[in-house]
Amino acid sequence: MFDSEKYQQTWADIKQFASTKFDLLKIDFLEKAARIVGLILFALAIILLLFAVISFGCLALIFAIGQTLPMWASTLIVVGLWLLIMTGAIVFRNQLFIYPILAAISSILFEPKDKQPQQSKDVVLTEKEVRHE
Repeated sequence: MFDSEKYQQTWADIKQFASTKFDLLKIDFLEKAARIVGLILFALAIILLLFAVISFGCLALIFAIGQTLPMWASTLIVVGLWLLIMTGAIVFRNQLFIYPILAAISSILFEPKDKQPQQSKDVVLTEKEVRHE
């Protein structure tokens, strides 16, 4: 019924195709994982830098207000502002942090695949290539 040589060749082609598809899947996964890890590390670096800038700004504000008020009063004012900012960040954490990060990760995971390049019409296939013999 089946020509043994053709059957073996077809089976080898199927195995090669499956192996190639699996390799492409692994490469696609690694690319997306690298982009997600890069995004998370970038967000972490931005948050740490922002925290440092805000902290030094608060210290500068304490010393600036301390020129006119006692140091304890200026510290209380700045700590109160700091707590107000932190409360606002906690209340609006979804809009400020969670939703943008989830949107970026989902755009990485679910981006449409690029269309496969189509074969040029100038390429001439031999009869052997067409019949897969």
